[in-house]
Amino acid sequence: MSSTPLARQSIRRRLLAFLVSVLLLLVGAAAAVTYWSALRAANDAYDRALLDPAIDLQQNLRMDNGVPRLDLPPTAQEALMYDQADEVVFQIRAPDGTVIAGVDDLPPAAALVQGHHLFYDVNYHDKDLRVAALLNEKNILIQVGETRHKRNRLIGEILVAELVPTLLIALATIGLAWAGVAHGLAPLARVRTELLARSPHDLRPIPNDAAPVEIAPVVDAFNGLLDRLRNASAMQKRFFANAAHQLRTPLAGLQMHLELLLRREQAPDVRAELERLHKATVRTGRVTSQLLALAKAESAPGIERKFEPVDLYQCVEAGAQQWVPNAIARDIDLGFALEHVVVPGDTLLLTELLDSLLDNALRYTPEGGTVTVQCGTREGVTYLSVEDTGPGIPESDRDKVFERFHRVAGTQGEGSGLGLAIVREVADRHGARVAIETPEGGEGTRIVVLFGTATRERRDAA
Repeated sequence: MSSTPLARQSIRRRLLAFLVSVLLLLVGAAAAVTYWSALRAANDAYDRALLDPAIDLQQNLRMDNGVPRLDLPPTAQEALMYDQADEVVFQIRAPDGTVIAGVDDLPPAAALVQGHHLFYDVNYHDKDLRVAALLNEKNILIQVGETRHKRNRLIGEILVAELVPTLLIALATIGLAWAGVAHGLAPLARVRTELLARSPHDLRPIPNDAAPVEIAPVVDAFNGLLDRLRNASAMQKRFFANAAHQLRTPLAGLQMHLELLLRREQAPDVRAELERLHKATVRTGRVTSQLLALAKAESAPGIERKFEPVDLYQCVEAGAQQWVPNAIARDIDLGFALEHVVVPGDTLLLTELLDSLLDNALRYTPEGGTVTVQCGTREGVTYLSVEDTGPGIPESDRDKVFERFHRVAGTQGEGSGLGLAIVREVADRHGARVAIETPEGGEGTRIVVLFGTATRERRDAA
């Protein structure tokens, strides 16, 4: 039964989402409170002005034979109702509901006490009106209504005046929160950068002196895990090296005895078996030596601090001499094109790297072929390369050949699949990168070790 993997969550995103949500909630609440305050302020400011025309109309009412009449000329009415921004209407109703003056269809105010006034909102001809209603002592209803243009403009001005600074403060707060979260998570970024810059074999503890209190337990737990891994790796490598070392002596003795037997007169079938046994012993000894070299290449982290300047010219010249008889025996032209270039490194490890490259090249190059060793500088980068005229390595296998015990399908030879793994380990120790290229002629393989590029690439990635 498979469980669905949980989506990874971002601490930065969660913190910022919480802060932004709270700020938006506060801005929304501030907008609601500001709108309510602006509405009250606008109504308070304009309601008194709206009541004045109602009072003026009341003062110009006359009674003719008990019938109320508005004693105000049309021009005076027009002047009284004039407003530059809003449309103003009025209505005067007699106690029996008869409209004395003004518009006929303005709905009357409800529950109005005699001698008091009332303000209310109404929809009139699809327009929102604010109405001031006044009921005098003779139960005559005077109503004056105006549209809300001035009020809405005042509300908008108040909202802009209040909310724009609030929004600017909110945006500034979000920016400060973003910077604050980034600053708070900087220790995690530093830990990530340090881990990315390390080689796969660097199991040193992460410095936690400057780690914040919140992530110090995580760093301590991770350092504990690294310590257990370092101890387990050291035990495994010690066992690996000791086992390989213990095998070398009996294998060397067995090889020597087989060579002595082959020098004597033997029956043809016995000689054939002894020769096969001798080849198997030589191959086993070579594998054992490669295992020792691999264990040495995987030695304790921090070896690069003990590196000394190594002249690749001298290193290659000294290390390649033992391979000349092998090349002559197989009729292979072993050539050198060397320059004096210096790299920080370990001479023994670099010799093991060269031995693995030459062993690999001579093993897979057919008789009459060519193997060329070069070192120098290419585009400002120091390099060491071994080129052969063998069958070549397909593009699909160029990453896999550096894995231990991997061999390209269909290739001839008795390789163990450890040579290029040793090359990769030694190159990693020296902060170098290994590249497989096709020579200019299109045949064979060129393996190039570029010094200093792997460390730079890890630093750039971090």
